[in-house]
Amino acid sequence: MFKKTRRYIAIFRVFLKYDLFSLLYTEVNNYYISSKRNPCVLDVKNRKNAENLKMALEELGPTFVKLGQILSKRPDIVPPVYVEELSDLQANVRSIGFESMKVAFEGFQCRLDDPVQQGSDFDVLDVFDQFNTTPIASASIAQVYEAVLNGKKVAVKITRPGLIDTINLDLDILDDMKPLIVRVLGLGSNFDIDAFLFEFRDLLNRELDLRNEARNIKRFRDNFKDVREVHVPAVHGEYSNENVLIMDYMEGFPVRKFSQIPMEKRKWYAKIISQSYLKQVYVDGFYHADPHSSNILIQEDGIAYIDFGAVGTLDDELRRNMLNLFYGIYKKKVDIVFEAFLKISGVYKEDIDVRRFKIDIDDIISKQNYSVGERQSDNYATLGLKYNLSLPSEFSTLERALILIEANCFELDPKFNLLENAREVITQVFLKRYSPFEAVEYLQLEGDRYLEIVKNLPQGVNDVIETIRGYRIERFEQKSREIKRYRMADTVLKYIFLLSILLCSAYFAVNGGGYLPTLGAIGFSGAIILFGMMSFRKA
Repeated sequence: MFKKTRRYIAIFRVFLKYDLFSLLYTEVNNYYISSKRNPCVLDVKNRKNAENLKMALEELGPTFVKLGQILSKRPDIVPPVYVEELSDLQANVRSIGFESMKVAFEGFQCRLDDPVQQGSDFDVLDVFDQFNTTPIASASIAQVYEAVLNGKKVAVKITRPGLIDTINLDLDILDDMKPLIVRVLGLGSNFDIDAFLFEFRDLLNRELDLRNEARNIKRFRDNFKDVREVHVPAVHGEYSNENVLIMDYMEGFPVRKFSQIPMEKRKWYAKIISQSYLKQVYVDGFYHADPHSSNILIQEDGIAYIDFGAVGTLDDELRRNMLNLFYGIYKKKVDIVFEAFLKISGVYKEDIDVRRFKIDIDDIISKQNYSVGERQSDNYATLGLKYNLSLPSEFSTLERALILIEANCFELDPKFNLLENAREVITQVFLKRYSPFEAVEYLQLEGDRYLEIVKNLPQGVNDVIETIRGYRIERFEQKSREIKRYRMADTVLKYIFLLSILLCSAYFAVNGGGYLPTLGAIGFSGAIILFGMMSFRKA
């Protein structure tokens, strides 16, 4: 409780220092769509607020830095100026000394086969042939070092010490601060803050355990084992654990530093990057969620992906709808894009202005097919915001990743257009989707279920017939009971009516004057006759 109180005070001071409380009275999303009058002044003000927010998150530590990084990948909920500023949080943060980081190697010697290295005077640096204790990269969760292991150059990723307690405390505080977060970031009513924080907590838990990243790397290597131009590092699993990840050191240069090459070569690299990423998304359904320029290295014979802490997955339904969306744009078919987008967002035609929506889709198709040197991947976020559509988080994360991919390709080729490289991937996906092998595999998986259905079909039909027959008999019996009740009520009413006539007629016959005795006698006789007829019919 004392720790939480101290943390609250620290957060309050940082918010006060960077004047973030003023954002409570500012609608930061007002000018997300730049069709308002005179947005320039407001853009300057929003940029200053975004810069303050970025510096505050950096000062508050790893949890808030990671929160800023996640928000920078959500252009559907955060204005562009905030996305731009928070994207700078991807850069290196202040590193800490190796002596403090060595705590991650506790118990490391137990994994070694050499009994000499398992002694009380164990030093992890003795395991390596060489180890540079100055980190080559420093992020909010971990730091990366360069070393040589068994004669091979490796990269050693180590988590920062004491993160778990700090992050758990910060997550509790963020849960308390939900209304403040919604207000400061100007999040719309269609944004589910509870689901967002749940996914954020899950992401942090996965990134804190480096074994998850090791599995991601192995999966990527398997997906690209037949692609010669794309390289993924190998994991040294015998030396890795939840706090330490050792992998091959990937030589190369980041995209942004590799411009002094012929244009044809640069176009080749851009094509490899775009096609490899489209394969990740539409073929594998498993993609690198943070492909900024430092995580894609240019090599002589191709490219290399590094840093697999953040990955994304797409289920079959979402991947199919996104492919249909992409295919519709590629083929310039408004209706295909329209239907796919509705399925992705989960809305019905009755909930939107269909005519206006299709006009906007046609505009997106035109931009994506005919624009040169313009970023296009955030068009869908803008469209979703305009119509207040709640896009799935997987879609938004992927869209942000595609924006980074486009940025990398523009660095290499200013005239890059993603659709120009899409034909091969689209063809590959459709051939796979409708191939005989897929059909056979589907039948193998579903065959037993369909066989069971066929086996039970006669019994099912018989059950239906029996049910219908029983229902009809039940309805007939029910109808018969109702008729009997109605007949009984009718008979009782008739007897009451005749009894009334009989009594009235007897009274007039005995006590009446004038013509009433004669009328009473006639009525009495008629009632007696009717009683007899009713008794005879009943018998």
